[in-house]
Amino acid sequence: MASAARAMYYLAAVHLLSGRLRQSVDAMRYMSVGTYPISRPVQGGQLRANAIHRVLRGQGWETRHVAVAPYGGFARDAESGDLHVEMSGKFHKKMMQNKWRPDVSASNFIADSKAHRREITRALDDFRPDVIALEQCWLWPVIRDYIETAGAHGGFSIVYSSQNVEQDLLAQEAILSGKDADEWNVRRAAEIELDLLAQADLVVAVSEQDAACFSKRNSSVVVAPNGIWQRDKPTGLDRWASRFSGLRTALFVGSAHPPNASGFLAMTAPDLGFLSPTERILVVGGVADLIRGDERFLRCADLNNARIELLGVQDGGTLSALIELADVVMLPIAEGGGTNIKTAEALYNRKRIVATPFAFRGYERFAHDQNVELADHPEHFQDLLAKALRGKSMQIEPTHAGQLESLLWTATLRNLPEQFAALPRHRRRAPTGWRLSRPVDGSRRFLRALSRRLGLREKS
Repeated sequence: MASAARAMYYLAAVHLLSGRLRQSVDAMRYMSVGTYPISRPVQGGQLRANAIHRVLRGQGWETRHVAVAPYGGFARDAESGDLHVEMSGKFHKKMMQNKWRPDVSASNFIADSKAHRREITRALDDFRPDVIALEQCWLWPVIRDYIETAGAHGGFSIVYSSQNVEQDLLAQEAILSGKDADEWNVRRAAEIELDLLAQADLVVAVSEQDAACFSKRNSSVVVAPNGIWQRDKPTGLDRWASRFSGLRTALFVGSAHPPNASGFLAMTAPDLGFLSPTERILVVGGVADLIRGDERFLRCADLNNARIELLGVQDGGTLSALIELADVVMLPIAEGGGTNIKTAEALYNRKRIVATPFAFRGYERFAHDQNVELADHPEHFQDLLAKALRGKSMQIEPTHAGQLESLLWTATLRNLPEQFAALPRHRRRAPTGWRLSRPVDGSRRFLRALSRRLGLREKS
């Protein structure tokens, strides 16, 4: 009887511990892989990747991120468990000599480094993700090598989390720049993206246009539009109000993405002389540096500098203050891919908007709102901007509150946790003779010991 009671006690302990173990194991695991850190997002790609992690974590997922970036200094900001790999100075020289883009050639850097390949393999093996998501396609060769060469634990899905059709975007930029040196980048982008499209279990696109393009290569495509978070509380509001007192201001916010600068310079050409001395364009973000150094801006530098404030990158609180003070938000986007997060931001904050139709890709349902004016020709764009700055302030009523809430990340990404969880977990066999070593925590060791003592066989 004592032996039977002891067996029952051990069996109960097994069930209790296995239940706790299942609770932790059942938490889905998501690992994204990209060419930039995401813990302190600034540009659109970072903002989107960070938002996906936040939404998944809100649904109980565990998430990690692997970044292979051209520059250092990011590791100190990494979330616990994330991995940041910095490209070497030697590889930087190789990129410069061959005129390779850092993102397109990121997998080449890893291919040249056994140490970094081992580091990424270890991160994947230790975390054992259910979903591996390629944030942009660039590191797909690294993940494919992990699957085919290093051997993987099996039971994970591959997601292509796309922000635009990369091969088309790079081809477009190469044509605009007229540089033959871009040929390798365009060709390599097509090779990587097409192969990933053939292998991915799911492609997540930001717009219907991109989805239609991807659907030609992959039948499993969903659209999860770009969105925003509610903006930070304004900081320095009085200081900025004092600085721009007596002026009417148009705000342009953009990252150091070449199409942002090209669109601005094209839609304000030949110079900013269409503005009066009491009107200013405020430029926030990395795009300010691109505009400042562009020869099209420098041709009329004196006049342009008298009508513009190139404020550069600002923190969230300062950006909120500038949004609050701006009379108009301008969105002069004429090229590029994906959709523009700044369009969602301007709409959600109920600002008066002067934009190109291209800037409203993915937000067409808002294009005819009372606060939106569109122009695709520079003269018309400039005329609308000048009229908006000189007209009466427009009080934008939240007449479409429900629609505006649909612009938040929690709405645009709400289906992803369920869609990811439903993906097939492909088992990828390790090569013969290869054995995966995985950490065994205390609970699992105790559970194994109890199982052996009771003559039970542990489920794999």
